[in-house]
Amino acid sequence: MLEKDKQLKLQRNRQSEEEELIRSQLESLMELSQRQFALYEISKDPKKNKIPEESKEEIIDKSIACGKKEAQKLIERYKDHSASEIASKLGIQVKYKDQEESPLDALYFGLYDSPNTITLYKKNISIAESLLEKLEYKLINVSLVDMVLSHELFHFIEFHNKTLYTNTKGIKLWSLGKFYTRTSKLNCTSEIAAMSFSKTLLGLNVDPNILDYIFLTSFNFEKGKELFHRIMALE
Repeated sequence: MLEKDKQLKLQRNRQSEEEELIRSQLESLMELSQRQFALYEISKDPKKNKIPEESKEEIIDKSIACGKKEAQKLIERYKDHSASEIASKLGIQVKYKDQEESPLDALYFGLYDSPNTITLYKKNISIAESLLEKLEYKLINVSLVDMVLSHELFHFIEFHNKTLYTNTKGIKLWSLGKFYTRTSKLNCTSEIAAMSFSKTLLGLNVDPNILDYIFLTSFNFEKGKELFHRIMALE
């Protein structure tokens, strides 16, 4: 019995230490700028090695501006409407998925499917919300559902407006002399813009990229800790 009590005490102490570390890391992430989170998005891009160093500032600035401008258009048009109300007015079908139908479902919190469907994975989102509740940590001034929905809302706008910077910015992959150059879109421009859009539309007091840390930590503490150090190391 004494051995069992000892193990339970060690477990509680370890859990307490983990929770304190998560709080500390969240506070550090909240202090980061949009630029630093944008560098994080660039670091995730499959074509990151093709991006010239001198192009990164342009990509960051114009992607952030793109998302902010599109959000401001909706704010002006719909005033104080919520993200879900705006989605409805734009003719978007928002689906809520509670059960996993495939192994990939565990990886998603929100997903846009063209032309007008957004799926929110409420089970996964609720796990992240539970982590914040357990920490008794009031991180943001809106719900995680609204943060995820607004992010996917930008991807809807992006799909229907091919003139956006995120659709026109290309990166050179390779060329055949002066005769042909193979270019490709970047994932990071879209993600940076979507985060900027969400931050502006919802009037967030943090960068929405912090969700990556919250979501990952809620599923795997060690993986979340690795992500924290990866983000903090970017300059």
